[in-house]
Amino acid sequence: MTEPQPQAPAPEAAPPVVPPNEGVRLHPLTPFVRGWGYLVVAAVAMVNNEGLRSDLRLAGFGLLAVLVGGMLLGGLSWWFTKYQLTNEALRVDSGFLFRRTRIIRFDRIQAIDVAQPFVPRVFGMAELRMDVAGGSSSDGRLSYLTLDHAQHLRATLLATASGARKHEEVEATQEVRPPLLVVPTSRLLGSVLVSSTVLGSVAALVWLVIATTVLEYHVGLFAAIPLLLGVFSPIWKQVVGNHKFTLTEWEGGLRTKRGLFDLQRQTVPPGRVQGLLISEPLLWRRLGWSRVELDIAGVAGSSGDGEEESGGAQLLPVGTTAEVAEVLGRVLPGLDLSQIEMHPAPERAKRLRPIGWRYLAYGSDDQVLVTTQGWINRRTSVVLHHKTQSVRLEQGPLQRRLRLANVHVDTPLGPTNAVALHRDIDDAAQLLAAQSDRAREARRTSALPPETTQPNPPSPEGSSSSAASPADDSSAT
Repeated sequence: MTEPQPQAPAPEAAPPVVPPNEGVRLHPLTPFVRGWGYLVVAAVAMVNNEGLRSDLRLAGFGLLAVLVGGMLLGGLSWWFTKYQLTNEALRVDSGFLFRRTRIIRFDRIQAIDVAQPFVPRVFGMAELRMDVAGGSSSDGRLSYLTLDHAQHLRATLLATASGARKHEEVEATQEVRPPLLVVPTSRLLGSVLVSSTVLGSVAALVWLVIATTVLEYHVGLFAAIPLLLGVFSPIWKQVVGNHKFTLTEWEGGLRTKRGLFDLQRQTVPPGRVQGLLISEPLLWRRLGWSRVELDIAGVAGSSGDGEEESGGAQLLPVGTTAEVAEVLGRVLPGLDLSQIEMHPAPERAKRLRPIGWRYLAYGSDDQVLVTTQGWINRRTSVVLHHKTQSVRLEQGPLQRRLRLANVHVDTPLGPTNAVALHRDIDDAAQLLAAQSDRAREARRTSALPPETTQPNPPSPEGSSSSAASPADDSSAT
């Protein structure tokens, strides 16, 4: 008896064909999805108004007026909002009083992701988020579309931007792959419960209860509100925001999916990683846990605290040592932090950092520069040599007396902050020159085709030259 063959997934709905000089409107329910919150706020305001509570007829007419006005304005906004695919760009027209046209060129698109906030997700709708070089996070958003429409449009834009294949071929290669890892909810919850923010807030709440009930201090119950927020806000961001955090590898890079109510998807494009940051709070280190964040060129992501941050992307909210090593090897092939020799800070740095000086170190290999700092929250910054923008040396008055200096390795805005703190002045000068040379050479070789990256033979005159790079902008202060 033969086993039934698995059926192929149903093809996604293709975006409508756009005639010349016309555009495609968004989903008809877009005005409701965007404006339902205003109706709720209006209803709550009317309920809290004593005069309107006494005259329910007037309150009903007022709420109806808000509803009709909102539907009218939302409908006009939806009617005048269209998008159109041209040969070189995605054009988005919006506004009925003040017309606005956004031209998103395909060659400026860094990454495209599909997000589903809670209310649109209920109606099977999604938002297309495009990270555009030189633009803000709101400039590249197209909301809302059906989920199938958004996914198909994403594949079409990626294929058009690459110019390599038709979008049908791109979709054919997007076969379902098993995830690299899924972060369990129990670990997400445990990572929050042992964090310094939650432990400090719980301790303050316990003291507040004891002070109010036992010691009879008149502290006031309102003092407990910020403390309760300090407990529940991190739990909401970590457990609800990163619910079922899944990391999957596909031909376009690594993809993350997370969220209980707001389903977020993000792509880590290969070759656009500027650096990464590994955070290890004190109690996390006892459990072998750490968090990994990335600096990605032109990508607006979220930091570890859940705040939107330009150039940042969360790669792993909390993972074990083995998971972190595997993920780093996927993002930067060949990277093994355990094989990099670290150089600790000199002992006299304890005069400036009595406890944390033991955790100040730096190291490098042919691919990256690594710096570590912090004993309560240990932060390991990793910067690729060819992504280095500048190298600078800084020295304060106390450091001059101790013959110490800091070496900063600058990268684009993001969570990574690579600083070799409190180095011996001679060691700092050597690191400054060496990192400038490494960045220059790495930038030169990365710009050459693979067959030309071999060392060039010496010229007859016995001299060589190299192109200038932003890494040459080193300065001493």
